[in-house]
Amino acid sequence: MYKIAAIVDGRVAAGFRLAGVRAFEADRVDPEEKLKELASDPEIGVIVLDEEVMEKVKDVVEEIQREKLAEGKATPIFVSVPGPEGPKEELEIDEIVRRAIGVKIDLEKVER
Repeated sequence: MYKIAAIVDGRVAAGFRLAGVRAFEADRVDPEEKLKELASDPEIGVIVLDEEVMEKVKDVVEEIQREKLAEGKATPIFVSVPGPEGPKEELEIDEIVRRAIGVKIDLEKVER
């Protein structure tokens, strides 16, 4: 079973910790270095980043995704969540999925 880790705003890190998530406060760590460290941990299956952190490390996330796919690995999955101020933009569910797993899904063709 994979574990979840998060690099988020300090104001929401405690909430993630209460849910059992290894949460790191973005203003207390180097987000890029922590991201690389977490992505190299085989126990981590999901890495949650708040929108502000995701903007800062987007290139690193894409690099890690390319490397993992080249190795035939599907983890970790990166998930972006709104910060304490709420979402920066409204997204459709297919765009949220595309950003999380790197693949566009045609929801019209998905069986319900």
